[in-house]
Amino acid sequence: MQVRIKWVENACFVAESGSGHAIVLDGSPEIGGRNLGARPMELLLMSLGSCSAMDVISILEKSRQDVTDCVIEVSGERAETIPKVYTKIHVHYIVTGRQLKDPQVKRAVDLSAEKYCSVSAMLKLATELTYDYEVKEETPATT
Repeated sequence: MQVRIKWVENACFVAESGSGHAIVLDGSPEIGGRNLGARPMELLLMSLGSCSAMDVISILEKSRQDVTDCVIEVSGERAETIPKVYTKIHVHYIVTGRQLKDPQVKRAVDLSAEKYCSVSAMLKLATELTYDYEVKEETPATT
């Protein structure tokens, strides 16, 4: 796997993946950025959430759960001094569907967090990583 990062101007860069996709990264105005893209440390949290979300959806679909929505909220606490690494990261899963079985959702979240998610596996070597979940029943739309 390989990526290419190209400087645009000031604190703005374009990152291009080996699979041909690109995203804009930018710094805050305090460091000369224009706030045109996500910060690198935000991308780290996004990577964790999206990697795990893919696992959870795949596991739930294989177990025939009727998932209609999945939202992952990831929050991180950073060190006060440079390098301002994450000292704690918390992942909160909100899984919505029809007649979802709580044990199945728990199993999917546990498997992702403890076995399948590569980003999670790397981050828990360097920081405290916690997670929880909630299951929501989809309510029928009223006409």
